[in-house]
Amino acid sequence: MARRATLPDILANAKIELMNCASFRRDRVGFERWRERALDHFEDALPNIRADFHLKVGIGLARFGNYVKAEAQIQQALEIASAHELHEFVFRIERIKSGLRECEALANVESTATEPAQWTEQLREVSASLAALSA
Repeated sequence: MARRATLPDILANAKIELMNCASFRRDRVGFERWRERALDHFEDALPNIRADFHLKVGIGLARFGNYVKAEAQIQQALEIASAHELHEFVFRIERIKSGLRECEALANVESTATEPAQWTEQLREVSASLAALSA
């Protein structure tokens, strides 16, 4: 039996989109805040909303470098979408899931980049100051 979207469904969808926007902006606090708010009445949400939530949580976690948890969330989205025959979601989720490992590998390469060969003394000083500030 199909049911029409209700106000809670519409609100949940809006919260999920705001959560996704926060992760896109690399706003970890905003992402977590909207993620918590999106969980209100989550168990009553339509399957497409639940699948979208898990997908976008997974994308957000990947953006913040947490690939293990991201993969688990994306897998949960895939299971929901498959169980409810949400074919468009299944295709989109599978495509994103297949690219997740590539993103993780690229992030690992970027994080292990070596120091430029021709650093000047001023650049080393600025780099050391920034490192001290972030510690």
